[in-house]
Amino acid sequence: MILVRKVSSGKWVVTKFVKEHTHPLTPGKGRRDCIYDQYPNEHDKIRELSQQLAIEKKRAATYKRHLDLIFEHIEEHNESLSKKIQHIVESVKEIEGKEQQQHR
Repeated sequence: MILVRKVSSGKWVVTKFVKEHTHPLTPGKGRRDCIYDQYPNEHDKIRELSQQLAIEKKRAATYKRHLDLIFEHIEEHNESLSKKIQHIVESVKEIEGKEQQQHR
């Protein structure tokens, strides 16, 4: 990378020079474009991560719906068991009542 500056005498002076580069050498297009050229994959990475986030949000919503259905099923099953147990308790009381009447 080379940075140059025009001094008051009208001459151009090299103000910065970097010999080794970690990116491909391309002619400059201006400071604004240079920023995007230095990180071309950053926008792709953001797009990719946004897509992954959207996928994971959909997956989480699906899991939540499944859990809601499971909890609803468990609650219905609990109500059914409660009714059966109540019926058994009433039957036992009825049988006990009949036995007590027979022993009198």
